[in-house]
Amino acid sequence: MPNTYDVGDSVRVRGIFTVTGTATDPTIVNLKVRDPSGNVDSFSLAGGTVTKETTGNFYRDVFLDEAGQWWYEFFGSGTVLAADEGYLLVERSVIP
Repeated sequence: MPNTYDVGDSVRVRGIFTVTGTATDPTIVNLKVRDPSGNVDSFSLAGGTVTKETTGNFYRDVFLDEAGQWWYEFFGSGTVLAADEGYLLVERSVIP
């Protein structure tokens, strides 16, 4: 079960890449985020919109401006061919 957030929260989504259990940096790191309306935004390490935290660990802060289910997927290629995905649930405020 994913964590539940509120509209207006900012959440750090993470992608973790390993090779046989050892943290390894992909040559290329991309991220796609899909909001509940189906809009998809793309981000990349090369474009400066994804941040490397430590070897094999990458993140981006995502502003949650809509209630519903959000999906994200990190893609690695080059030295590591892998994907890491997850989703978030965002609740609508009970106060109009």
